[in-house]
Amino acid sequence: MVFSGGCQCGTIRYDINSKPVLAYCCHCTDCQRQSSSAFGMSVWFPASAFTLTSGALLTWTTRGDSGNEKTCTLCPDCGTRIYHSFPDQSDTLSVKGGSLDKIHEIDPVAHIWTRSAQPWVLRLIDGELCHETEPENFDHLVARFQRKPD
Repeated sequence: MVFSGGCQCGTIRYDINSKPVLAYCCHCTDCQRQSSSAFGMSVWFPASAFTLTSGALLTWTTRGDSGNEKTCTLCPDCGTRIYHSFPDQSDTLSVKGGSLDKIHEIDPVAHIWTRSAQPWVLRLIDGELCHETEPENFDHLVARFQRKPD
């Protein structure tokens, strides 16, 4: 299974030769700013399955709302975020859902950082698996995502 994606201007293109490990919506203020929207969608894939097929990524490091360090990659021309990586998760990339060509094929399993969510979004996600902040670990979300039918 191959997932392809890229940036808004077309400079960056990539392929991921793997099924996703996890998909969720994040409502932290960083994701809201980064996506210029109410939330961001993160889709985890093994880093070893990611291949950049065109362009060169710009990289910078910051700290998320959790305080954890994250490395962000983006298109140097249009600024589209492509993925985040984390020092403690060496083979995991958190690919930004909007950069995937077929994001409609991936259903998120949860919402995190809902304490920062826009009030109108909270009304829409009532009853979904939600976390007020970032879970201590994502094992239960990965397990739930992996149980979902294809």
